[in-house]
Amino acid sequence: MTTTASNELILAFISSDGPNSANSARIAAVSGAGLSWTLRQRTNTQPGTAEIWQAVAPGPLSNATITATQASGSWQAAMTVVAFRGADITTGATLGANASSGAPTATLTTTRAGSWVWGVGTDWSNPISHTPGSNQTLVDQFLAPAGDTYWVQRQNSTTPTTGTPVTINDTSPTSGPVGARDH
Repeated sequence: MTTTASNELILAFISSDGPNSANSARIAAVSGAGLSWTLRQRTNTQPGTAEIWQAVAPGPLSNATITATQASGSWQAAMTVVAFRGADITTGATLGANASSGAPTATLTTTRAGSWVWGVGTDWSNPISHTPGSNQTLVDQFLAPAGDTYWVQRQNSTTPTTGTPVTINDTSPTSGPVGARDH
């Protein structure tokens, strides 16, 4: 990863397979670039996990490597790392949601004007392409050989006002178990 400014917010969106039981899959640590990484959100109510980790780069980074370490096992996973210039580096809303069936959906209420809502998800039972809802973009998607889908998506634009409920969702698939989604 390479960044260009000071105090950029770095987020690692991670989704992973794991033991076939709830609350057992997790990422133990994220490291790299000499940064201090902290967990912002973990959702592992169903098998697998979807997590958001955060660090702040005090100065520009050049060809930095970011690594996620599983708490146990060697499960298939996907990680998308994104840098945000001008973001609030101390707070920000997060939300975890899960469902045993239906299309993935969650609604987050923004904490400030100009919030940009992103989500990470795990579908631990189906390697099926996901289609994001309106005004959203699929950033990354991995149909894992283990039979899972890992994906990251975002709203196409920022939300202009504080306290606005913003839904991040998929229009398909619409049935079958759905894994975790974090924002």
